[in-house]
Amino acid sequence: MLRYIHLYFSYMKRSFISRMEYKKDTFIAMMGFFIENAASIASIYFIVNSIPSLNGWSIWQVGFLYGFVMIPRGIDHMFTDELWRLAYFRVRNGDLDMYFLRPIPVLFQVLSETFQPDAFGELIVGTVMLVICGIMSEVQVTFSMVLLFIVASIFGAIIITSLKILTTSFSFTMKRSGPLVQVVYNFMDYVKYPISIFPNIIKNMLLFAIPFGVFISLPVDTVYFNSYNPYLLMLWIIGAAIVFAVISVLVWKLNERKYESTGS
Repeated sequence: MLRYIHLYFSYMKRSFISRMEYKKDTFIAMMGFFIENAASIASIYFIVNSIPSLNGWSIWQVGFLYGFVMIPRGIDHMFTDELWRLAYFRVRNGDLDMYFLRPIPVLFQVLSETFQPDAFGELIVGTVMLVICGIMSEVQVTFSMVLLFIVASIFGAIIITSLKILTTSFSFTMKRSGPLVQVVYNFMDYVKYPISIFPNIIKNMLLFAIPFGVFISLPVDTVYFNSYNPYLLMLWIIGAAIVFAVISVLVWKLNERKYESTGS
């Protein structure tokens, strides 16, 4: 275990140093995330303002929800961005062969390969929105609420990563599973809005099949409307993270055995 921890931080250090060699690119990437999310925030503002009532949610409550979406997504983006490259390019281009030659699990190498400092842009914007919108919507800060959001952020990031691992693993057989990863990842756009406004089929999908709603929508619902017991909700989030992590690793190992070099 200590060997893998040491290896992980060695990979991270190498990735961080390589990214900092191109400081302008990193800065531009961070600004890109600021601009992209600013545009999304503006679109949500206009949508909510043009509707008399979004199922009882105010603009500040929706803003709080949007800000929280960015926290677990930013954590995942910071540490697991290499999965996107694998899903789109690495298997098809034959770049994955070197991972199979090393006496280290392939999944560990992939997850350790890239550290994305530009994800700090997401985390900063998300945190600022949580603070501002929380103050404006008069969120009651309690120990259980803070603990719930910490658990939802950390284990929510694990769920996002697990879904990416699960869908990326099909690139071993399909050679390119990027579009599949993108389709699943795009479901996170739904939870930028209150889950209660969607039909039951979408709700159930966001709670059980692709459970972004479990660690994003339900915690925010609990803060504003006391919809759930926060401690039971934490157990649900942790349980979902464990289940999806185990399934994703098993599916990854199954598909990994089917890998064939492209010869390029």
